[in-house]
Amino acid sequence: MLIVISFTWSAKLCAQSCPENIGFENGNFQNWKIYAGSIAIENNQNVVTMNEVAKPISGRHSIINNKNLIDQYGGFPLIPPSGGNFSVKLGNNVTGSQIDGISYLMTVPADRPEFTITYQYAVVLEDPIHEPFEQPRFIARIKDVAKNEYIPCASFEYVATSSLPDFKKSADYEGVIYKDWSPVTINLSGYQGKQLLIEFISTDCSRGAHFGYAYVDINNVCGDPITGNTYCASSDALDISGPSGFQTYNWYNEDRSVKYGSGQSISIKPKPANGSKVVLDLVPYAGFGCQSTVSTLIHGIDYELKVLAKDVVCQNTEIDLSSAKYLLNKSDDFTYLVYEDKDLTKQISGPIKILGDNTFYIKATNYKGCESVAPINISVLNIVNITTKNPGAVCYTESVDITKAELYIGELGGITKSYYTDEAATNTIADPQHIAVSGRYFIKLSNEFGCSKIVSIDVIIKDKPILKVTNPKPVCIAAKVDITAATHFLGSDATFKYSFYADKELTHLLTDPTQIDKSGTYYVKVTNVDGCTVSDKIEVTISDMPVLHIKNPETACYPDKIDISNPALYVGSGDRLSYSFFYDETLTNQITSPKAIAKAGTYYVKASNDGGCFTSGKIQVSFNTTPIIVLNKPKGVFDNGFVDLTAKEITKGSSEFVKAGYFEDEDLKRPLPDPAKVSRVGIYYISIQNEKGCMVSASIELEILPQPKIIVPTAFTPQKETNNRLYPFLVGVQKLISFKVYNKWGILVYQSADLANGGWDGQFKSKMQPLETFSWFAEGIDIFGGKIQSKGKTILIL
Repeated sequence: MLIVISFTWSAKLCAQSCPENIGFENGNFQNWKIYAGSIAIENNQNVVTMNEVAKPISGRHSIINNKNLIDQYGGFPLIPPSGGNFSVKLGNNVTGSQIDGISYLMTVPADRPEFTITYQYAVVLEDPIHEPFEQPRFIARIKDVAKNEYIPCASFEYVATSSLPDFKKSADYEGVIYKDWSPVTINLSGYQGKQLLIEFISTDCSRGAHFGYAYVDINNVCGDPITGNTYCASSDALDISGPSGFQTYNWYNEDRSVKYGSGQSISIKPKPANGSKVVLDLVPYAGFGCQSTVSTLIHGIDYELKVLAKDVVCQNTEIDLSSAKYLLNKSDDFTYLVYEDKDLTKQISGPIKILGDNTFYIKATNYKGCESVAPINISVLNIVNITTKNPGAVCYTESVDITKAELYIGELGGITKSYYTDEAATNTIADPQHIAVSGRYFIKLSNEFGCSKIVSIDVIIKDKPILKVTNPKPVCIAAKVDITAATHFLGSDATFKYSFYADKELTHLLTDPTQIDKSGTYYVKVTNVDGCTVSDKIEVTISDMPVLHIKNPETACYPDKIDISNPALYVGSGDRLSYSFFYDETLTNQITSPKAIAKAGTYYVKASNDGGCFTSGKIQVSFNTTPIIVLNKPKGVFDNGFVDLTAKEITKGSSEFVKAGYFEDEDLKRPLPDPAKVSRVGIYYISIQNEKGCMVSASIELEILPQPKIIVPTAFTPQKETNNRLYPFLVGVQKLISFKVYNKWGILVYQSADLANGGWDGQFKSKMQPLETFSWFAEGIDIFGGKIQSKGKTILIL
């Protein structure tokens, strides 16, 4: 359920403050107390138990500020159309015997013997058809704090039932009834100066399975219960209205001899006399208040608006035509509207910026419809008529004086000028007589009355002409250069007029700039269509023929390569030369890799200078034959021997050479300390050099093998799973000649030449020999073909 409360006082009291935030217009619950609790039934009576809570409970005490929201059950807006900007929702559609409430403690003004509270309410309740005392409900009541009693005619309980006045059934939710916003006025006349506690409470059903909730919106409007009791002297009728929410309204004169009519609002014609009393009988709806009578005195007003007839202001001044300066008899009983036309169709709100002479119209109206209109003439001081004209454009080498009087049109007597770069007149121009940058500048015109006006002047400083100079390509001696050619000025203005000079000061005009025959710096001056000039220099290079000195490279050893681009070969040649190399004297077949010449012969060098001049010459390349190296791998030796790498057999088959070298590495940087006695296996390197100084190298691999050995275990176990055969192990032996075993009596018990049977199994003549020591003898051929013999003893273990 939603309840809206407003306080309606007389027009003269409208300026008084209503209780702070009684209408929730602060957007919160300031000055309100918040409650939550539960509902129960005792002796067939509805018992409400509530406790104050420190802050609103989410979803149960809600401030609403969106006027576009509607209730999901009733489809009505959550803020009443005639209400303020906020409303409060008490409760929700969650069940559970919940109670939610708020209260506000206020004091009725002591000077208000007649006082009313008007509220609007909207309610959403489930109607479970329980007993009345069990139904969901909404409670609105007012307590006299001093007496600790609820005022009977100001306390109501809205219990869920389809018989409630103006309640409707929800179209989409069965069992839900609702009532759209409805106003109710409670007469509290006679309570002036007393404290009253306003309470709003929404509850679920006491059984806990059905919900009820309400919305509350409090309007901060203060006034009498009867409005419209003031009329204009010129009107012929009185339009008067009573408070909202009653069933019957009957209007009478003071002694009730005349009944003016019925209804909340009526028009009394002819209007009652000034100072007479009108009486209104109020009959509430059954169960919602008490019958009462209120009255009001009729006031006639004879008001003519008086204004300041004329005012003179500075241009762009903002004035408030509704202020006391212009409204000479301004009254709190009237509202004042400002119009810019005499037909009062173009209303102006707020302060007005005065741009020129004009007449405005003020309309005074009170809430009874009294009207009075008066014109006000506003004039602008003549500083507004001063304008400017822009100075002519000048070249980039010149400046503009914006202080010149000829740039200002109008009467300048008594006017002072100040100059700025910005329209806000904050950045002063240091030298307004010499403006050298294009742009809009601002002049503040001020007169003796304190009026000022900002005018602008546009200054155009023509850009520096764009002259782009490309120096002509260098040429060789005897050639001539045309410095007027268009190719030297690509990217420059097409409208330029050119002149050429021999000096930087541009005093010596060249006689024929198309036939320059001497290197040097020359100068060009251009003038564009605006008459602006700019100059620049142009460099001419006429080069001599280059000097080329060639030194043939030293003879190389084949297959080495020769770098004919080596600068050392051209020492004594001219500076800043570029070289290219060719196979032929006509310089048509260019060498792509001059750093790696691999063939003897005559080649050709072309030397060019910056001027494009060149000369050429021959360069001779020669190679010596590299010796042929043949290395013969020596026979392997055992590790107690060595290899002589200096032996002639090693290099047998090589070319004649005068010098040999022996090295550990391929780069020939680590010589062998004693190449005649090499005792380590590995790869070594030998180099040979012929009488021409050409050298070649190759690798050779040496085999150094361990000493040959025949090894036999010192014991074996013929009856075990392992070590059950006796046989020799061969190290560096390529073939076993014989292996023989003797017992302690010298009898041969086993012999073999190839151990095809896997060795001796400990038996002699098919009998296992006893535990004792046996002697063995073995003979074989090592890997180099030499004979090796070995002997020893072994123990047979059973």
